[in-house]
This record gives sequence, C-alpha cells and structure tokens, in this order.
Amino acid sequence: MPEIVYLNGEFMEPEKAAIPINDRGFLFGDSVYEVVRSYGGRLFTLDRHLARLERSLHEIDIRSVDIAQLGRAIEEACRRSGFAEALVYVQVTRGAAPRKHAYDRGLRPTVLVHVRDLEPLLDPSIREGVAAITAPDIRWQRCDIKSTNLLPNVLAKTKAKEQGALEAILVNEDGIVTEATSAGVFCVEQGVVLTHPLSPAILPSITREVVLEVAGEVGIPVREEPVSLERLRAAAEVFLASTTIDVCPVITIDGAPVGDGKPGPVTRRLLAAYLERAGAAAPDGKGGGP
Repeated sequence: MPEIVYLNGEFMEPEKAAIPINDRGFLFGDSVYEVVRSYGGRLFTLDRHLARLERSLHEIDIRSVDIAQLGRAIEEACRRSGFAEALVYVQVTRGAAPRKHAYDRGLRPTVLVHVRDLEPLLDPSIREGVAAITAPDIRWQRCDIKSTNLLPNVLAKTKAKEQGALEAILVNEDGIVTEATSAGVFCVEQGVVLTHPLSPAILPSITREVVLEVAGEVGIPVREEPVSLERLRAAAEVFLASTTIDVCPVITIDGAPVGDGKPGPVTRRLLAAYLERAGAAAPDGKGGGP
C-alpha cells in the first residue's frame, strides 16, 4: 500500500510532490501543522485536530483555508492509503512569495497532507517504560500555536536520543516543568494526576484533553497546576502522552528511577482507558493500538 500526498488540491505520490523554494514555510517556518492518527482504519479525534489547526491559522493570520474541505481531503487520503494504523501529517504555510520578512495579504496558502503507515514505526516496548532526560525550555512564548518552528525541540530531542532516552522533558527558568519536546508530561502524587495548566507555555494537546476526560470517566482525580522539576522527580509515577505514543510510562529521569522504576498502576489504567476510547474509532471496536 502506498504513502499518499495531497498537495494544494491534488493527490499524488510523495516523490512527485514539490514546493517552491520561496515558500514561506521553508524560508521562515511561517506555517502550522497537525499530526492525526488512525486506529483500525478510522481517524481518531480528527474534528479536534482540525479545530486546533483552525485556531493556529487564525493566530498567525492565515484566514483563507477551507477547514471542512481539508478534513475531507484527509479522510480521502487515508482511504486511498489503506493503512489501518496511519500517521497523517498536515501542514499549512502562508504560501510562496519573494523573500522578505513582512508578508503580503492575499497569498495562496500551501496545503499539505502526507499519510504514512504507522505500523512499522510503532515500538511496543515503550509500554514497559522509557527513559527521559531534562532540558531547559528555550522555545518561543507562544507554544499554544502548533507552529513548525521546532528547532529547540529538535535539539533537545536529539540530545535525548544520544543519551538513550525517548524524550526530553522541558523545564522553564523558574524550575517548572512545561511539556516534553513532542508530548505532554504528567505525574502522579498520592493517586492524583498532575499536569501543567493550559497557557501559552504549552500546546493545547488533543491527547492531553482525551487523557483528562478518560481519567474522569474511570475515577482518577486530576489537578492542573504547575509542577516543579523537584516534585516531578519525587512523583510516584510520570508519563508522557501524545498522538503517536498514546500514554507512555517514564521509568527514569536523568538516569534516576521514577518511583519503583516500573510503570505504575495509574499510568497503566489510563493507558487502558485511552486505548478503549481510541478503539471506539475503529470499525471493529478494537482500535488497532499497539
């Protein structure tokens, strides 16, 4: 089954896709993106991702994208790919124009959808817990916009990989944990799940939203409050959450064990509840999660 690209209204093979060298997304990172996942051939929370994309576009002053049409294109691209476990990357740039910092009104946005097979990328071993390191949060001050300006994330994630860790947990200048480079961060104290409140310091993560919802459904209390790195290190459990890794236990931070060094009961319960919710998106009710 092939990877599928939808670019500016046309479906094509990835190798045939081309973007002008003066596209502002390439030149300035003047663009936003989304990542959507399917379970068992059915897209999960697509409507929420499209709503967040529309908000990001509004925040960076791109106003001429038909979100409903884009949603239909995403669904058609997934149908054409045939992948049961699909990873859908969506990017919208301001468009192409001669290079200058100030943009002109009326540019035609570049709209890209790329559907890949997620199955070969999945690593079931993450269910048994992953390592994380910490890194300073040096990102811009509007992390609530899902922008493609990800250089600080790239550098920190690469440092984590080089140290044998899956993620880098970001800590601001006040010693407060914000999020990881590509995931939300949660910890558990005395059975209560804690995570940073929504603000410009973090992305309004769709997975975060679903995790908090399923926590309520299964009776796990949640508090949204700033958590210091010291508290995170002392927590009974720590986990990450994102579109591609679902709910992922962290068992070491900077080489030191979290709790007893094993995935904790609250994390495991939330993972099961999350996958059950995601499974409702699949025609067979199983969700196809790893």
